[in-house]
Amino acid sequence: MGTTMIKYKSQQGLTLLEALVSTAIVGIGFVAIFSMVNFSVQSIDNSAERTKANYLVSMIAEDIIGHRNTIHGVNMDAENIDFNAEGKPIRVDDAGDEVAGLNKFSEHLVDNNFEIDNAGKVCAEKGNYANKNDIENLYKTEDEYSDASQNKNKKWTSILGSDRYLKCKGPRDIKTVKIFEICKWNHCDHQNSDVYDDGLFIGRVQINMNNGTKRRFLYFQADYQLKN
Repeated sequence: MGTTMIKYKSQQGLTLLEALVSTAIVGIGFVAIFSMVNFSVQSIDNSAERTKANYLVSMIAEDIIGHRNTIHGVNMDAENIDFNAEGKPIRVDDAGDEVAGLNKFSEHLVDNNFEIDNAGKVCAEKGNYANKNDIENLYKTEDEYSDASQNKNKKWTSILGSDRYLKCKGPRDIKTVKIFEICKWNHCDHQNSDVYDDGLFIGRVQINMNNGTKRRFLYFQADYQLKN
């Protein structure tokens, strides 16, 4: 019994300084773990935003390609519109004369770029989100918009113009859709001697995220018109 008591008396334990150093080391470890967790959450959020942006740019390209023969602002069924051998829309009036000024979807977008510009705007907060009962149909009624190009424009504005699908984190989070017409002759803005179509339409969809630090681009052939 005496030997045991002497053994425990020789064990002095931790000093106050040693306890403080140990606590500091453990605290530094927890701080590092919390930092890693926060970085992981941000990385997952950014990855989700990029994935959604990939889907959205592909959706816009499919909208343009899938409705490339739509005439902007015109109900094709009601106006009895046809296409000639070059793929250009034709409409004949009662006198038998061709009516000018018919623009296909891509032709309309050449001069009328779609853009959601957040410059000078405060990004939406959760309190500004639309309630379920306030959400309207993405497409206008038939009496208002009778062609696909106007309906698609309404759809893009509804999806890209709010925080419901892609988060707005700053004024540089812009979304644009542009169409460039390329041809060999001088009736279009971009000439290329290797293009023999009457008009080759190249689309570009751009979505900026994270206040412009992350960007998603998609280039695609939107339409073309044959040259006889």
